[in-house]
Amino acid sequence: MKADLLVLNARIHTFDDQCTIVDSLAALNGRILAVGPTEKLSPLAAPNTDVFDLGGRTVLPGFIDAHEHLSWFAEEPLKLNVSPAHVRSLLDLTQLVSKEAARLRPGEWVQGVLYDDTKMAEGRSLKREDLDQAAPHHPVIIVHVSGHWAVVNSAALKAGRLNDQSPDPKGGTLGRAPVTGRLDGRLIEMAMFNFAFESLAVGPTVVPPFARDVRRKALKRAAGILNAAGVCGVGDALTAPSYVTTYHDLFASGELSLRVNMIIPYIFLQNLEQLGLPGPWGNEWVRCAGIKVIIDGAIAGRTAALKNGYANDASNHGVLLIEDQNELNEIIGRIHRAGYQACVHANGDTAIEMALKAIEHAQKGCPRENTRHRIEHCTMIDDQLLAWMARMGVMALPFGSYLWQHGEKLRPFYGQRADRMFAHGSFLRAGVRVAGSSDHPAGLYPPLLGVQSMVTRRTAAGEIIGVEEKIPLIEAFRMYTVYAAYASGEEKIKGRLVSGQLADMVVLERDPWDCPSEEISTIGVHQTIVGGRTVHGPRHHGAHFHAEDGA
Repeated sequence: MKADLLVLNARIHTFDDQCTIVDSLAALNGRILAVGPTEKLSPLAAPNTDVFDLGGRTVLPGFIDAHEHLSWFAEEPLKLNVSPAHVRSLLDLTQLVSKEAARLRPGEWVQGVLYDDTKMAEGRSLKREDLDQAAPHHPVIIVHVSGHWAVVNSAALKAGRLNDQSPDPKGGTLGRAPVTGRLDGRLIEMAMFNFAFESLAVGPTVVPPFARDVRRKALKRAAGILNAAGVCGVGDALTAPSYVTTYHDLFASGELSLRVNMIIPYIFLQNLEQLGLPGPWGNEWVRCAGIKVIIDGAIAGRTAALKNGYANDASNHGVLLIEDQNELNEIIGRIHRAGYQACVHANGDTAIEMALKAIEHAQKGCPRENTRHRIEHCTMIDDQLLAWMARMGVMALPFGSYLWQHGEKLRPFYGQRADRMFAHGSFLRAGVRVAGSSDHPAGLYPPLLGVQSMVTRRTAAGEIIGVEEKIPLIEAFRMYTVYAAYASGEEKIKGRLVSGQLADMVVLERDPWDCPSEEISTIGVHQTIVGGRTVHGPRHHGAHFHAEDGA
């Protein structure tokens, strides 16, 4: 049997149980045939075999981001980028809005994303009036980087039929002026989701969705950007029905360049129940294993549900989108009985406790083995919660690169509790299964940055927070490979470079074990291969390709 892909003269970390390192790998039809020494595998070459001589470069299993919002990211280029990388002040932001409005026809929507209120030069938050002045004849929505609140102008409020007498929706808040009660333009949690997010809206959204062909092109482009960072698979952590269609479109056309575990919002669980479709379902490219439930808000958005409040405001205990424990028990129970993983968004300790109670209730009512229920983010933990999770086999998916990205705001908002946020070390020591995730675009997507953050606990400003939560380099890489595959129930087919597993791999320009830990994020991704096919970097067919040819 001949191979259709040979990788030779490399330093291949297989991530098998023995941490074996080999120098060559052979694959056929998207699966690994064998790994071993070059002299043993070279004879597997045929005239049409793609042969890559990597000249000693490091090869790792392809990175898997277990909690990423690829469908949200796909739409970013279709909207205004108002992140701190592009705007440093509210003046910058409103000028961008005005410029965009001038380009559009009156009445068309201006949409902005990645706004970070903590990094504006004016030291205050964006207001409805700012946007009214910038675009009086267009509805405007500016979504916060956390993805859990937004600011809109008067035209947008009118389009949504919201006024000063409108009640707060269940699980959300309409921001108001303290004295007058006038709407200030903030849409918090479910108020924003109902307004603009198909994946969570109770009914049709006020902000119109993009067309099917637009989504397909945007998603293909976004996947390519992740491929360039070595990403071979993601868990799309809030997949709307329209994007179930879009993933199907890309797969059917052969254009899908990474593997997707679609995590479906629980409001659509009834549709799956009506179809009689238990979980998991799909194939090695597009599948669904989990159902998403959101209990509380965001860390960067200061809406996570905390028992003791925030360090800068003890009266603020965050937001619960689901306040009733019995209601949550019923939701998790339905997910559990249908055979899916419950993927429960819970940042604050109040929300994490509610999640564990609901999972325990579901398991007692309908015992299942190997459920792999997950707490997404799982930020504010303590020893009691850790022990509870370990006992029930509940997984944790903390942020990988949040500490680096948002480190400067952690102390002011969370005080000393910041030391144990994104607690990869505590999870491992407690025996809790844990996987790597970015929460991108709320977080930064490069897995190498996530790895660096986990092993250094260093912020972008150079501060080290929570040294006890540092983890060894091998464990950090397992988060984005072996453990991430386990998180979606796919550890038998991916996450390692061993015979029989999928030929998903990333080729690095430097060996992470031979460079300072503070430089891991700067390592170049030379090549990304998914299913034996190069999706980023040098492509070659039928003869030897030497690493220097594509350098």
